[in-house]
Amino acid sequence: MTPNLVSKATAPLPILSLACEAAMRLGASGVLIMPEGPMEWELVRSVCAGGVAIFVASSSPRQLEAIRKLGLQAIEVEPTEAAIAERITLALIEAVANDHLKAGARVVVAYSGFEAEALDSLTVIRLGEHLERLTARDLRALENWVPFETLKAVVDTAVEIGREGREGKAVGTLIVVGDVRNVLPRTRPLGFDPFKGYRRKERNVRDPRVREAIKEIAQMDGAFVVARDGTVEAACRLIDAPMTGLTVPKGLGTRHWAAAAITAVTKALAVVVSQSNGTVRLFQDGEVILRIAPMRHARAMKWQDTETEPTPPAHSRTERERD
Repeated sequence: MTPNLVSKATAPLPILSLACEAAMRLGASGVLIMPEGPMEWELVRSVCAGGVAIFVASSSPRQLEAIRKLGLQAIEVEPTEAAIAERITLALIEAVANDHLKAGARVVVAYSGFEAEALDSLTVIRLGEHLERLTARDLRALENWVPFETLKAVVDTAVEIGREGREGKAVGTLIVVGDVRNVLPRTRPLGFDPFKGYRRKERNVRDPRVREAIKEIAQMDGAFVVARDGTVEAACRLIDAPMTGLTVPKGLGTRHWAAAAITAVTKALAVVVSQSNGTVRLFQDGEVILRIAPMRHARAMKWQDTETEPTPPAHSRTERERD
């Protein structure tokens, strides 16, 4: 892992100068800037001149236009009230998806960690070897299974659950996304479904209120089933799919086995939050294709590789977590 670098400055230029120096010394692919407000982009370009690539993540059309005019690489992200951890995560996903960054890159991120509208902190993020399997082409290919906006909303929710838990307690959950026609017959209810009876537009994961509801319901046993368009079709479901021939990372519990099992027999993706440590894993075709370690107290996300263990001689009959 790469250690974090944290610094405090009264203006963005010293922190950016330090970011560019760190990027050069570490051989990083560039500097990712997460601005909280207006910046003098010509000064930014002059400070970071010298071969260091500059990426700027923003949701402001005006800011993006100014960035592009100066030749800096703009990463368009959605407006969100999420914590900086989640915003960095989503910006990096967008950067890889749009070929701004390679899957194995190392990036220095400059962001506001202490004061609003002031770049005052740095962190070094290494996109680990396992992410090399998830290239920009792979990310775009996932849209054939699940629209990228739906997947981002689900991953964002999962990361928040892993980082925050609920009411001071760690929470794990499983969210199966896409191929509902084949997924639902391979599940059965564990009891009351909190989403039953609501109109489709009232249970879409792109709605912040629905994501908050998911975080509350995640404390209950069972999986969520989400359609391609983001509609939560069911909650508190027991996955019942065979696990023959599957492998999952060592030390994980039945929730992860269930994710591997359901994605092996359907075209769904599955996002799992580990209750023990908050790590989020994305499953496809019965395998882990992405791992996001929890980002607490402004620490950076790390993309990591995994080890596997052989399949246990059982079927996925429960969603209770043992990891």
